[in-house]
Amino acid sequence: MSVDSLVDNWGVVTSVVAGAVAVLLYFVKNWRAVEELKVACQKQEQQAAALAVKVDDYHISAVAREGKLREEMKLHSEQVRIEALQQRAELRKEMTDLVLKLTERLAHIDKTMALVEERTKVLTEASKEQDSRNKWADRILARLDGGDGGTR
Repeated sequence: MSVDSLVDNWGVVTSVVAGAVAVLLYFVKNWRAVEELKVACQKQEQQAAALAVKVDDYHISAVAREGKLREEMKLHSEQVRIEALQQRAELRKEMTDLVLKLTERLAHIDKTMALVEERTKVLTEASKEQDSRNKWADRILARLDGGDGGTR
């Protein structure tokens, strides 16, 4: 091609060059946008990875806390069970002691009642004997009064 033909077709050449530049600028602009999107994607992936790590850490921490709380609850329930058993044993001992004391008191009351019954029998017998003596004395006095009554 010669310079004349180039000058003659200057409009076509400039149009072709302008079109090529426009296409090149379009691709450069889109390439930059793609690169920006790649960078944004990488940032989001990093953020997602960081969030996943945080979630994993929180999950691990929650599982550890749950295990710790379960262990504490198990220990607490065991302690409550032991205390309840101790209290039950103490109550049984107290009740046994009270039953023994009550049995002793009842035995003492039984002895006292037996003694009262025995003394009541003795007093009843003594009272009967005294009544018998009184009747005998009354008869003697009546005979004496009957025999003396004529002399007075």
